[in-house]
Amino acid sequence: MQLSVELRNIQHVKLMTLSLDLTRNKLTCLVGKNGVGKTTLIKSILNFRSANTFSRTTSPGVFKEDSQALYRLGANEFVFNYETSINGLNCKSAIPDHIKNTIDVELPMPFGQRFNHFQNISSADKEIRTAIILGQYTRPEELIEFLSDIYSSDKFDNLVEIKIKNTKYYCIPLDEDRYVREDHLSSGEFFLISLYRKITSHCKLIVIDEIDISLDAAAQAHLVRRLRIFCEIYLVNIVCTTHSLALMRTLKDSELFYMTNTNGIVDIIPASYNYIKSIMFGFTGWDKYILTEDDMLKNFLHFIIAKHCPTNFSQYKIVPIGGGSNVTKLLRLNQSEHFFSQPENVISILDGDQQIHKYIRNCPNTYFLPFESVEKKIYADHKICKFLPEYKYIEIIPGDKHFYKEITESRIINDPQIFEYLCTEAQQDIFNLSQIISYFLAQKPN
Repeated sequence: MQLSVELRNIQHVKLMTLSLDLTRNKLTCLVGKNGVGKTTLIKSILNFRSANTFSRTTSPGVFKEDSQALYRLGANEFVFNYETSINGLNCKSAIPDHIKNTIDVELPMPFGQRFNHFQNISSADKEIRTAIILGQYTRPEELIEFLSDIYSSDKFDNLVEIKIKNTKYYCIPLDEDRYVREDHLSSGEFFLISLYRKITSHCKLIVIDEIDISLDAAAQAHLVRRLRIFCEIYLVNIVCTTHSLALMRTLKDSELFYMTNTNGIVDIIPASYNYIKSIMFGFTGWDKYILTEDDMLKNFLHFIIAKHCPTNFSQYKIVPIGGGSNVTKLLRLNQSEHFFSQPENVISILDGDQQIHKYIRNCPNTYFLPFESVEKKIYADHKICKFLPEYKYIEIIPGDKHFYKEITESRIINDPQIFEYLCTEAQQDIFNLSQIISYFLAQKPN
């Protein structure tokens, strides 16, 4: 089932579209600079479930006469247009409850449900106390294991679950009929319990703005791993936003998406951690930058520079971005935004197999290895007994990356020896590439 949210002329967003495949049951993290429209998007998704979202959380000035929010969920389509009578968005057709209940959204302070659940717990305190005294509670094994894993603590071993009027409350009983209610725990602990409630509510999509609030770096890292597991167990999709590098670092490239806002047009593109880190936080203190695809190419370039380039040049940084298309996007973006440095201080060097792609066309300051990649070159040479001929009977594991891993982890050969082989095998081409690098690094930075 596909969900699409399209926004037009709401606040500083002229056009934004988010599409999610709810059959994938995965984690998706949206990242972007302040003001690009992340919270506007989250509020819009909640607006599908609660039509008064904008009136509760945003000033009326965010709308124009042509403001619109269009939602598509499977074969259903719902359009919210601006109405002057209510000074907000309104949908003419009723949205069935079973469709609304497909989605759950958690806004940041002070509008999030986790910040408004405190009153409900206080109102139920008498029933909670009675249940504690009478022992009318159960042990939530999965929640205990979840919290214990996140915090690496046995603090929650005695946590109990009390059900009052179809609502579950959580407490830690103490001596003499005393107890610690969930709202008396730390804000991070309370949030995780609230999040667990949402995950186990059997909706298809949970959206959380600023998921890292109140969680320390270690808890954030552990949380990502657990959320992946919950997505599979409960067949749920979790979309969140964050500014936390600690959390981003633990995400897979397929889970990270970067949001940009250019004159009101918002793009949401897949991006790697290094790509996002480069744009949002930068790498300061270097004269020159070489952008490349991955750590393998980064290490090979360091070897080439050490072997063939003189030492009297600028301080430089080789930044592995992840994927040739991301490298070129970042290089082009630096042309206008200069978040690394002036354009003449930044180049990219890619694997040779990237030259065939359209995104390479007319990309400035971009150079290539003289062969497809480090792994592909040695794999191809070994198959014709040119590389490691003394090990010609070694079983060739399908795939260049698997073969590389096998020969290095078994200590048949190491990285420097492989790099030396490649420099000798393509001597003239590697020398030509080293001359380009030397010239680039020798130029006085602007």
